[in-house]
Amino acid sequence: MNIKLHGQPGVMACTASEIPTFPGGSFTLAYPEAIGDTADPVWYGKIKPTWEAAENGVWISRGRQPNQLAYELTMTPEADRVTSRIRLTNLSTTTWKQSMAFNCFQCDKDSHVRDNDCLRTWVRTDNEFKRLVELPRVFGPRPAIQLYSVEGAPLGKDIPFVAGYKATPDLVIEPWMAVVARDGKRLVATVSKPGLFLFQNREYACIHCGTGFGELKPGQTAEAVNIVYFVESTLANWHHRMKADLSKLPDPVGLANNTPN
Repeated sequence: MNIKLHGQPGVMACTASEIPTFPGGSFTLAYPEAIGDTADPVWYGKIKPTWEAAENGVWISRGRQPNQLAYELTMTPEADRVTSRIRLTNLSTTTWKQSMAFNCFQCDKDSHVRDNDCLRTWVRTDNEFKRLVELPRVFGPRPAIQLYSVEGAPLGKDIPFVAGYKATPDLVIEPWMAVVARDGKRLVATVSKPGLFLFQNREYACIHCGTGFGELKPGQTAEAVNIVYFVESTLANWHHRMKADLSKLPDPVGLANNTPN
């Protein structure tokens, strides 16, 4: 049985339920919570997207901010994961040096997963798994929030969206974040290709893996992928599987001069 998705019309969010590994659980995927130029993204609530149910439980969302951007999001459920393919188009008259989708995976509704103290929230740096509480922390104006630079992307200080929070420690980690359930037998995780940065909010126990689209010139379109997992697995076994899953995905490429009508 595949996970059941339900897009929320007019809202930049989709609900995941009927999850085999988390019976009775419900998770909100606020996708995207922000999108566009990392120097001036469009935030959640400013776009009223459409949602369309397709075959095999797939949902497609389309949103547009006039003279700024358009996006199409295709969310495909499987038994223990949801793959989101995001296509972003620059409708402005300026070049975006770096573009993004800020994807919020909300874990607060499930008591088995919720981890406000970051004791069960894991990442990987220098080839070692680390709980977030084991990493250096920088306290910005919003002390519950922490952002992280990721491998293969610019440092957080060079990404305006990230730098603005003033809450990024001086280390680089892999582009994923996972929360192990209280029973130690299950976990949820988010990973992006290409990953741009990570974000965790202790207040709401949400985790984010920003997708990067690189430089986008006016009229140019690019694609990126995010996967969220709901698995019964050890962290190490899931990590091995995730790396294999990402290796099967084609490298995202820009689609020049592909402005939607």
